[in-house]
This record gives sequence, structure tokens and C-alpha cells, in this order.
Amino acid sequence: MPGLSSRAQRGICAALALTLGCATHREEPTPAPSPPTSSAPPRNVDPGRAQHPGVQVPRGEAPPEAQVERIAPPEAAFAHDWMALGSTRVDRFREAHPTFDGRGVLIAILDTGIDPAVAGLQTTSTGQPKLLDLRDFSGEGSVALAPISPHGDTVQVAGQRLVGFGRARAVAGDGPWFGGVVTELPLNGSPAADLNGNEAIGDSLPVVVARATDGWVLLADTDGDGSLAGERPVHDYLQARESFGWAPRGHTPGLGLAVNFGGTATAPTLDLVFDLDAHGTHVAGIAGAHDLYGEKGFDGVAPGAQLLGLKISLGAQGSVSTTGAMLRAMDYAIRFAGQRRMPLVMNLSFGVGNEQEGKARIDRLADSVLAAHPDVSLTISGGNDGPGLSTIGLPGSADRAITVGATLPSGFLVPGPEGPAPEAVAYFSSRGGEVAKPDLVTPGMAYSSVPRWNAGDEVKQGTSMASPHAAGLVACLVSALAQEQRSVDAARIKRALMVTARPTPGAEYLDEGRGLPALDAAWSWLASAPGGGEATVAAAGGGDAGWLVLGPGVARSGRMRFAVSPSDSGPAGSLRLESDAAWLTPPSRVSLKARGEVTLRYDAAKLSPGVHTGTVLAWSADTLRGPAFRLVATVVLPAPATAGPTTLRQATPLEQGSVLRSFFLADTARPFVASVATAGIAGRALAFLHEPHGAPYREEAALPAGSASQAAEFEVDGRDAVAGAYEVDAVTLPGRSASVDVAVRQSPLTLHATRQGDRVVARVRSVAPAPVTATVAFRLRGAERTDTLAARGSAPRRIPFVVPAWAKNLVIETAMAPEQWDRITDFGVSVYDTAGRQLAKNPMRYALSRTTVPLPERHGDIPLTLVLYPGFADPADSEPWTVRASIRAYTDSAVALRPAQGDTTLRVAPGARAEVGFDLGSPPWPLPERFAPLGQLVARVGEDRWRREVVLPGTGGGVLP
Repeated sequence: MPGLSSRAQRGICAALALTLGCATHREEPTPAPSPPTSSAPPRNVDPGRAQHPGVQVPRGEAPPEAQVERIAPPEAAFAHDWMALGSTRVDRFREAHPTFDGRGVLIAILDTGIDPAVAGLQTTSTGQPKLLDLRDFSGEGSVALAPISPHGDTVQVAGQRLVGFGRARAVAGDGPWFGGVVTELPLNGSPAADLNGNEAIGDSLPVVVARATDGWVLLADTDGDGSLAGERPVHDYLQARESFGWAPRGHTPGLGLAVNFGGTATAPTLDLVFDLDAHGTHVAGIAGAHDLYGEKGFDGVAPGAQLLGLKISLGAQGSVSTTGAMLRAMDYAIRFAGQRRMPLVMNLSFGVGNEQEGKARIDRLADSVLAAHPDVSLTISGGNDGPGLSTIGLPGSADRAITVGATLPSGFLVPGPEGPAPEAVAYFSSRGGEVAKPDLVTPGMAYSSVPRWNAGDEVKQGTSMASPHAAGLVACLVSALAQEQRSVDAARIKRALMVTARPTPGAEYLDEGRGLPALDAAWSWLASAPGGGEATVAAAGGGDAGWLVLGPGVARSGRMRFAVSPSDSGPAGSLRLESDAAWLTPPSRVSLKARGEVTLRYDAAKLSPGVHTGTVLAWSADTLRGPAFRLVATVVLPAPATAGPTTLRQATPLEQGSVLRSFFLADTARPFVASVATAGIAGRALAFLHEPHGAPYREEAALPAGSASQAAEFEVDGRDAVAGAYEVDAVTLPGRSASVDVAVRQSPLTLHATRQGDRVVARVRSVAPAPVTATVAFRLRGAERTDTLAARGSAPRRIPFVVPAWAKNLVIETAMAPEQWDRITDFGVSVYDTAGRQLAKNPMRYALSRTTVPLPERHGDIPLTLVLYPGFADPADSEPWTVRASIRAYTDSAVALRPAQGDTTLRVAPGARAEVGFDLGSPPWPLPERFAPLGQLVARVGEDRWRREVVLPGTGGGVLP
């Protein structure tokens, strides 16, 4: 569950376990398997990408091969629709149109790779090969090759002796031969890093490359006996669809690998394609599996489609996409499909958070690709940063793509007294705000294909799972159009799915777009309705939706302006505009022959505090075509930043499937506590805190909420508090309702502290309407080092540092300017020890991110290296970029500083400032190079203790080249 702290993970899992049962890991069939525990999905998305802790397995003899244990038997999962095909009426459509199952269509999966050995990804519903090609665009599987010279039946490869070289001679005659080594240690961030299955991560596995009569082939000692005798030569996957894997003799490989060859006829290059994350393999199964795990009829959405597996990420670094990988993979897919005259659908279950909606470079690049290829559809996961508004990730904010949010399908939920629980938008699904996204929602939870090493984790959740479901729907529609010899228009297909979609309970447009698609209805519309896609909309200031935060002193009425560019096949003549919100008024009619402006008037004077969204639809005389365009506008009315407690909601009913959103203003350097409580001991909910502009709170963004002492409390340190409107959300557990109280308690003081020589000066300023009495203290908690790294290009950057022996906890904060963040598709953050073992990884989800590094119980000074892996959208990006890295070491016991003068109690008048000094003296712990003391200012006001963490720089910090 990357993106959530371990405490939040445990709490949310425990809360959801009240509603969702735990599945057993059994192979034998059961009449009705219990649904698996639902846990918060990966937030780095996409997304929906799983991160795994570093693995350290002791060496030993290979144990007997264990039976594969699945979270539930495939036949039971099939019987209970755990592929969730019923949600989008795929079952009805397939029954009426059995050949419209994606056959003849190519789905490109741009992801972490696809394991070629998984049952269910071997053939299509018509018996054709399922996987047409597997290709690596990440560079993670690159293997350096060098010429080798055998001596008789023996050869040395990077110091390792292999016998049985006669096998290579039989394949390639007199050569040339090349050797290389695949090393496990650089992959140790994944459980799949034990490539040869000997329960030890750190092996170096030699491979031999030889030129056969039909091209380059790879030979490997796959069974670990030190010999190539009996080994099978493996060709490039595109040429022969062959794969291999290492395993002890008599065992099945846990990971399947494909081979990519490049270079020349005399000097080959070698890349191996593998899925260290299991994410891409799972996504592929949702889109197009056939007879999953050998269970006849257990299919993905489009079992007739063929797949193209394009690896774009570094699995060992948390599956971060690499520079230019998305664009190069799109280009490859389009050329591959064009050469074979196959219609193409692309799926991208990847993304990170937007900092400036509508300005991401990858959005513009993706839109340009789709504009140049109007017959190509691209589905993108919206992100897992919900339920807060304005959390749609990039490139999910691309205009021309189909951006997909997630639902929790009924098949995974415990039925209520009135029958099956209704399908609703998943709490984790990212929402729109500054962009009018998602476009649709589809099931974000599924039982699907996984590599053997990931057995038992067949059920995954996230918008990463929703996006391939939508890709499968598109493939079915494209298959139908092709079989009926109709032209394929991606914009029209998108519109068909949106126009015929159904709303889900409790959701609004920014939650679900048009709602849950119905494949049968979409085909009926597509087969009969005229016209193409909707007009393109751009809002003033960026994005394609109106978004205003109306705090105290801001006018409650005004205008929102939108630029509208009609589609070539859009309706001509005058369009009628209709608003679904009384406070949002459009002109009665508009006529657009070319790009024009539409102005909406808003009047929020009578609206209650909170958030209000209105949608304006433009209709032609033929309403069956659907709206010509839609304008989405949102106004936020936050509670003011007042001193003391403020009740935002009191005993507010919260129905299942809905989100209770409350907004309040906060100030820089002013701590606060936001709380969510339920009424009654049985009440349960989930609580979420989002920072201004939508990003989940940088610490624990999600907590379980109960009554009284079980209330969720988000304690925000003054160092983390930023000026703007925070959003605190409450969501019921699936199948439950609750009554909720929401409150915020803000410090009456802003807190500041600076170092002046050997003293610390603490300063407070009152923002309360009455005098405030505060007792001030300052405690040392550890040390901090801050480095500013300035660079160009996407080569990994390293910052070496030493963790002091007294440190009990280590936290690393990385930050980048929002305008630079717009250039990236991912940014990996990993920490290594001197042996090259990965101790932590946590890809940045937004322009500010924190990584917690586990430390051993007893340790001395530990030399570590922070490594940054930037991934830029444009492969030609050579602009400079800057990252600030703050490395914080904490002790297990704080040391209070002695006040310079005896009394530290201050009485502060409204608007006034006061200060008190403390003697810093010598640090109680030795400080490593470039570190400065790290302390905490505490102001006790009544029963409240308000805190702000402060670094006290002396000589620390610096700029790294």
C-alpha cells in the first residue's frame, strides 16, 4: 500500500475487514469463497503500482517445490464474477454478439511488463497467440555483452565457468559468441529478484548469446547445474514467442522472461523483459485473458484480442517509468499495429499526481499522438489519490484519452439484508476538480493473472485495474466495428461509452464522470447515432474545468470563461445550454462554427459552506447524439481559519457510496488538528486529509474513524501547515452508513524559531481575537541535512550520507518546484547501503514526498546513499532540474533546552508577537558531516500542545552538482 503509513494501512485494513471477509489460500474448490480483504491501493499510479519491501533471503538448499496457493480457486472466482464483467454488461453483450470479443484488435499494455508463462495469456478465444510481442523500453533488463572464447567444452563468462559448450556450438557453429551476466542484487527491491529460485538474492547468472542460422539466440544455465547441455536456445520474443526462466532442477520458474535482441549482425545487444511487480501481468489479464489459470470460460473483458506487452518502468525502484519510455512505447505500438493492419487500443495504468492541472508535458505529448492517429484509443488510470477533489493524475488529465476511475464491484462486497451491496465509486479513486475527469468509472478490483512468484495475490485493486477493463470495452467495440466493416473513430467510441453510461449511488460528475459504462448500450449508440466526439474545452487558467476557492473577503459572484473548440463532426447550428445547478447560469444558446468563448455566471451567495459542482450541457436538436460539449464548474466555500475549535459537520448522515467533504482554511506555520468521528460505538468510517490543490496530506493521509476515542485525528505540525484550503473527507465502509462529526482545531499562534549563534529564539504571533497565554519549550529531536541537487538529463543522481549511531528513525524528504514537476512522468527515490542492498524505495507521487528508511535495532554509523531516478516525459528533455533533499535522523528521546531566562510563559495580545530564548550549547549527539540540529518548538495553550519542527542550520546544507 505505497503512499500510506504502516499505521494507516493497518487501520484501514482493520476497518474494511469489518465489511469484507478474508479469503483463504486454497486450491480446492469451495461453494462460495469469501471476498478478499480490501486494502488501500497503491497511490503512486498510478498508480495502482505495488511496491514491495526489500527482500533478504538466507542462502540454503532449494526446498521441494510447493504447490501454488491462490487467494481463491479460479473456478470459484469465475463463478462469483471476480473479473466483474457483469458490472459493465460484458456478459450480456457477449451473449448477444459472441464474436465481438476483441478478436482482430491489438491491445498494447504499457506497464511493468507481462509474464509470458502465465496460463490465460497464451491464446485468444480463436486459438491465436495471445502475446504478439514483449518489448523493454525501461532499460532495466539490459545485459552488457562481451566476446567470449570457449576452450573445448568449457567457457568462462565474467569469471564463471560453464561446461556443455557443445550445445552452443551445435546452435551457432564456430561463433561468434558473446557472454553476459544477469545480477540479482540490483533487483532486490522486489520479491521476484531471486531469479533462480534458490532462496538467495545476490547471484550472478551467466548467459551466452550466439548467432544461429535464424538469428541471435540466448542460452542460459536455467537449472543451475553449471552446464549448457540440454538447454533450449531462446530467440527474440517477436520472432518465436519463446520465453525462459531459472529454477532448480525439477522446479517451475517463478518468473518468466522474454528476450529482446538488437545491435548488428556481428555485435548484438541484449535486453530481458520481465515483470518484477506483477502489475502489468495483472492488468493484461483484465484486458484480455482467455481461460484464466486453465478455467474454461474465465476470461478478461476482451478474450479475442491480442496483446502487446511494453515494459516502461524500473520494477526495482517502485516501478517508476523512465525518461521517454511512455512516448517510445506508444510509437512502437502504433508502428507495430500499422504494419499488421490491426486496429489498436493502448492502456496506460500509470501516473503521478498533478501539481498544475492542464500543464503536464506528457498530457500534451499524449494528446498530440492521439490527434495524429484518430483511430487509436488510449485508456489511462485516473489515479488512487481519492477521495479528495482535484486529484486526477498525469497523464490521466490528457484531453483525448479515456480517463478511468474505479468502482468497488458488488461481487467483492458482503451482501446486506436487502441483497447485494450496490456498486459504488471506490474511495481511493482520484477525483476531478481543475479537470473535468474522470470520463468513466469501471471495476477497480479484479481476480486476474499474476506471475507464479506472486501467487496468492490474484486480487488487486486500484484505478490500474479499472483502466484495462475500459481498454477491453473499447477493444470489443472496435472489434464489432471492424467485423461490420465500419470505420474506427476513437473520439466517437469514447463518446459512445460516456453517453450511455449509468450513474452510481451517491456520486457526482467529479467522482465518476458519466458513470459506469454499459457495453451493450454503447454498441447500440455507436451503431445508430451519427456524429463524432465532443468539442474540446479549456478553462481560463489551465485545465478544462472551472475551479474557484471563495474564502472570506472574496466576491461570491462572478464569471467563469471557457474556450470551446467544436469537433469536425459535431452538430452544426445553434446549441441549447442547460445547467443542473441554480447558482450556475449559462447563456441560453450558443453557436460555434470555430473556436469560441462561453461565459458562465455564478452566484454562490446563498450556498452553504463546502463544495458545489454544476454542469452545463450543450444540446443540439438531436439529443440522441449526446451533448456537443459539457462545462463543469466547482466553487469551494471553506470555513475560515479561526482560533480554537470549529465544527464543520455535526451528526451529518453519510450514506454508502457518498463522500462527505469539508473544507477549511489554514495558515503557514500554524499547527492544527482535523478530526472525524462517528456517532455510536458501532459507527465506522474512513477519514482522509488533502492539502490545498488536492495532494493527499504528506504524512498519514488516511485513517479509520470511529466514535469518541476512536476518532480519526490528523495532527499537522507547523512545519507542514501551508496556506490554503484543506479538504477533510469522510467515507463509509462498503455496505454501511454512518453519522459523522467533522471538526478542526487550529492553534491561536503561528510558531517560528531561528538559531542565533549558541541560542535558539522562539517567536510566536497571535492570530486569536483575545489574549493568549502560552508556555513555550524547545526540544532537540535529532539532526537534519539539506542538499540542493541541480542537474540535467535523466541519469541517476546520488547523495552519499552517514546515519549516526544514535539515530532510531530516518526520514528523507524530496521536493521539486511544481513547474519542473510538470515535465516528469515519474521520479524514483531509493536508499542503498554500501553492499548495494536497497533499504527503502518510495517514488515521488507529488512534487513533495517523504520516505521512511528502516534502521536496525542496534547499529553504528551507517554509510548510505540516496539515489534519485528522474523520468521525464520528453526523451529529448535537457532542461535543468533541481531537487531539495532533506535527510532527517531522529533519536528516540528528545532533549529539552534550558531557557535563557527562567520564565517561558508568554501572554500575547491579539495580533502581537512575543519571543523567548533557549541555550543551544553543544549538541547532545555527535553530528555527521553537513548535518544541523533538528528541534521542535512546543507551545502549550490550555490543554493543547502545538508543535513545529525546526532545523537549526549552522554549517549544514549545500548545493550539489
